[in-house]
Amino acid sequence: MNARSLLMHRVCRVTAARGMTLIEIMVVIAIIGIVMTAVGVGVVPQLNKARIKAAAAQLNTIENALTTYSLDADTPNSLEELTKGGGALLKAKQLKDPWGTLFTYAYPSSDSDREYDLCSNGPDKRAGTDDDICNYEK
Repeated sequence: MNARSLLMHRVCRVTAARGMTLIEIMVVIAIIGIVMTAVGVGVVPQLNKARIKAAAAQLNTIENALTTYSLDADTPNSLEELTKGGGALLKAKQLKDPWGTLFTYAYPSSDSDREYDLCSNGPDKRAGTDDDICNYEK
């Protein structure tokens, strides 16, 4: 091999080792997309279940605060009363469910068996639908 062909051989080898082709990049992006889709399909339903459980736990926290408030004073007319004053039982952000909407509170209850109704509108954020999470559905 002469010096010129040896030099060309080295230049070609260095150029080829420098980067990836467009096809290789597209294959990597496609593989990443497939993995993300598989993860998304498995994770999203679990996330919704976790939010529902968190809303039920928040309902219990608010019910405990309502009971404590009722022992010291009369039953509150609104949940905001639980967040006021130096002895506030809840923070204002605790009055929102995991979907960012305020819990609904009705005093007196529409049912004579309960003192009050406390509900989260659920994932669809609309009151009165099947996905509502309420204190009387335990």
